[in-house]
Amino acid sequence: MVQIQIDGRQIDKLVRVLAHIKNGVPKALSPSINRALNKGRTVVRREIRKQYIIKQKDIPIRVIGSTTSTLSGAIILQQGMINLGKFKVTGGRRGRGGKVQPLFAQVKVGGGGIIGRAFRLPPDIYARKGPSRLPIKKLLAIGAPIMASQPTVWPAVQKAMGDTLATEIDRNMKRVLAAAGGSS
Repeated sequence: MVQIQIDGRQIDKLVRVLAHIKNGVPKALSPSINRALNKGRTVVRREIRKQYIIKQKDIPIRVIGSTTSTLSGAIILQQGMINLGKFKVTGGRRGRGGKVQPLFAQVKVGGGGIIGRAFRLPPDIYARKGPSRLPIKKLLAIGAPIMASQPTVWPAVQKAMGDTLATEIDRNMKRVLAAAGGSS
């Protein structure tokens, strides 16, 4: 879990400057928090993709934003395993001589291997479980929370969100002042 701390001096300045504006502090803080959350989502996806071979759109992540009445938000990574078909899977086609190439799956950068008795039914990958054609089992890989728990992911997210929040508070404070007709 990532928690972003707001500098006390920055909050004091925000309260002092926006005290004469009705709901001035929440109007400045809420969009700042939302911008930091969106930056955090982007950085989570970027850091995961440095270690795993998956498209950004296939990483199940959701942002619950802040409102002026609720000055908090969250980045939620969906629980559960992701289909192996979302990662890099090659092979499974007929080569020369009519033989079917085995499927090669790669989940992590630098990893991967051949999956025996596997076949593709887009968008999923299945494997036979036994000597006969049936039963089959859908193949799953790793879950998003596990990918995000890598040691390099959360420090980068926390730094990016903290920096974004600090700059956005100043920018939104000026925006609220300008909208109210005041000056800093």
